Amino acid sequence: MEPTSPRPIIIRGGEDASPAVRLRRIVRKSALLNVVIVLTSFPVLVLAGGPRAVVPALAIMAGITLVIWTVTFALFSCVSIGRLLWITFSHGPRRKPAVTPRTVGLGDRWLDGPGG
Repeated sequence: MEPTSPRPIIIRGGEDASPAVRLRRIVRKSALLNVVIVLTSFPVLVLAGGPRAVVPALAIMAGITLVIWTVTFALFSCVSIGRLLWITFSHGPRRKPAVTPRTVGLGDRWLDGPGG
């Protein structure tokens, strides 16, 4: 007769937690937005104003870039703080985390017995 292997322990908890906002995804979308704005508006500004419009066009592009990144990180911070506060102060059912079995040191279940 073979000894039965222990069943895997499923630790439940955190089902009511909202999914985290990923900064990498937000940064990628903001960078793509910035590239599209620069690639479409810079040639238009330069063609409309001639060679003397290059420096003002670069200044406008720098301002647009600054606004995009400021709004991106401000919104990310506000959403993250809002989710943190929502999870902290929500009145949903809370469960205590499951107690994991202690496995300290060497032990033999045949020698230690059921309490061991």
